[in-house]
Amino acid sequence: MRLLLATNHLGLGGSESYLLTVAEQFDRLGHEVEIYAPERGGGAEVAAERNLALIGEADLEGGEFDAALVQDAGVSLQIADRCPETPQLFIAHSAKFDLQAPPRLAGPVGTIVTMNDRVARRMRSFATGIEVVRLRQPIDTERFTPRGSLPAEARSALLLSNTPNADRLEMLEGACVKAGLELKRLGGLSGQTTDIRPAVAGTEIVIGYGRSILEAMACGRAAYVYDWKGGDGWVTPESYPAIEADGFAGSAEGEILDAVRLAEDLRLYSAAMGPVNHDLVMANHKASEHAEQLLELFGRLATPPPRPPAPLQEMARLVRLEWRARVDIHSLVHENAHLRGLLAESERKAIEAHEEARRHAEAAARVGRETADAYESTLSWRLTRPVRAIAPLFRRAGRRRRSP
Repeated sequence: MRLLLATNHLGLGGSESYLLTVAEQFDRLGHEVEIYAPERGGGAEVAAERNLALIGEADLEGGEFDAALVQDAGVSLQIADRCPETPQLFIAHSAKFDLQAPPRLAGPVGTIVTMNDRVARRMRSFATGIEVVRLRQPIDTERFTPRGSLPAEARSALLLSNTPNADRLEMLEGACVKAGLELKRLGGLSGQTTDIRPAVAGTEIVIGYGRSILEAMACGRAAYVYDWKGGDGWVTPESYPAIEADGFAGSAEGEILDAVRLAEDLRLYSAAMGPVNHDLVMANHKASEHAEQLLELFGRLATPPPRPPAPLQEMARLVRLEWRARVDIHSLVHENAHLRGLLAESERKAIEAHEEARRHAEAAARVGRETADAYESTLSWRLTRPVRAIAPLFRRAGRRRRSP
């Protein structure tokens, strides 16, 4: 099959990692794979390293693809326009981000695939009537493998996150200190990498959510679900079914993890978590099996019907989304201006305080100099000058007499 895999932005996030993982699996099975991404980030470098073909918009025109795997509404509509006879399989990764939901038009998308029950419920609630198929998050178990066993006591924890929340991060740092752990960070402003395996192998505990947790489990690390959305704690054979159904997103149990609970949990680390986690991934998340399931779904897709001449309802919905985004941007612009004003005022006050302190220091130094000059100009100071000159000689002589 000639397959088109499309996403709006090819960066280093979870959905991009998914796309590259399944692309490589299709390639291993002998299918012709081409990746389209209007915006290219770090994921384009990964695709090049893995010899996966990247194409531009011009390559879509008249492209005879057997099927397309798409991950957001923008590229879905674009492919429906440029490749109207190509059936689409839509991969839904988010229950919240509207732009990663399928377009509400009859025709382009034949089936929606989700990787957890939470997103599946959201997709089934849309007014599309499109079939929703629930699969599991795929992990390349040949690339992500254990690199040594876990020690009896954990020395460090790695937070894998592109969007850490400042107050949660502060709580986590305090909990790691109490648990005797060094907290390392990777992702977002802490720096991104095209290969997380060395960082994962260099720690005992990985903290995060989504695919990062499964990749850590495949590497035989202890995995703790916690990030900006909340947390569910340790992945264990008992907690796995609920956490997996929620997509490792931190909202499976509805528990509130405070600083005390975090520290207590982290102390419960066990070296046995490593092999158990690896076995859970091998039993449920092999990318090779996921690719086979996707190929079966591709075979069921029908050629899309002719596109509607005037999809006014969908256009209206997209305009509403744009309106909300503009309102949010407007609010953020004003908030940013306010914060910049506060920062400028703080800087001004700091400069004024520094100048005031400098003036006080100069005044004190001047008074000191004037006092010394006045004292040195007195008659008593001038008369005692010979005594002060010979005083050091007496002190040195005294030290020589005391010496053995």
